[in-house]
Amino acid sequence: MNKEIDTVFYDVVMMKNIKTKEEAISYLAKHLQKQGYVNENYELATIKRENIYPTALPTKPIGVAVPHSETENVIKQAVVLGITDNLIEFSEMGNDESKVNVGIIFLLALKGENNHLNYLRNIVNYCKVDDNVSRLYNAESKDVAQKIFMNEILNIEN
Repeated sequence: MNKEIDTVFYDVVMMKNIKTKEEAISYLAKHLQKQGYVNENYELATIKRENIYPTALPTKPIGVAVPHSETENVIKQAVVLGITDNLIEFSEMGNDESKVNVGIIFLLALKGENNHLNYLRNIVNYCKVDDNVSRLYNAESKDVAQKIFMNEILNIEN
């Protein structure tokens, strides 16, 4: 199940056997590229940006990451939520010496800095509550994860 609301495409991807942050970002970026939301530079630009400006949040009990790229790599706006079947090491936002085991990734393909900040605020506020993070990571299906994503994180009724 995916949705396009207010010219932003939302989707959830359950990822299996991903071992590194680069693989995770690549997998989600290719998912968006195949559907025409990002250009061919988005994947590498996002990986490079993540290595310079890490985006992992040390939420409990599972870390969350919010990688993104520059707006010139975005064709149409999208936010995809990736949930991994195992935890992946990312560097912590604001402290790249600190490592975070991430299982939830919000890949942002947005235009405009305010847009990024609004999504980041919603994600951070939701993920401050340990039970929210657990419920999202342990969602029994893509549909359940999509419902949590849309209704509880983005505050969009679907």
